[in-house]
Amino acid sequence: MKSGKYLSGGLIKGIGGKAIKSFMKSDLYKGLKSDAMKSINKIYSKRLGNTLGNKTFYKGLKKLDIKNQKANIIRKTLSMKQGFSNKNFPGLNTNRSGVIGILRGSSNMRKYQKKVKDTASAYLKKKFSKQRDN
Repeated sequence: MKSGKYLSGGLIKGIGGKAIKSFMKSDLYKGLKSDAMKSINKIYSKRLGNTLGNKTFYKGLKKLDIKNQKANIIRKTLSMKQGFSNKNFPGLNTNRSGVIGILRGSSNMRKYQKKVKDTASAYLKKKFSKQRDN
């Protein structure tokens, strides 16, 4: 579970992080993540160009897209107001403190997702600022 350990650069700490980690261990997350990865791989398999510059550019963009999709899955599921059970969140009590942790984790993931989007937009600007208009 190495990718979950470093997800979102420090948002795993605290009560919200406990909710995020427990959801990432569930079967629901694994199913949603595999569907998202299939769609991302399908998109980027068509777009890779033959030149080395395009390959490295699309690899970096794909990594950012994967981070965004994982955060989106977690945020959407954690932001649901009802339906919390121990099946979806193994190892987390679904009492008042558990629900607070789930909502705090959703808020943290929203902030992380905004940071990833800003990074992606800067990455795109950097790539296309080098090209000149004819």
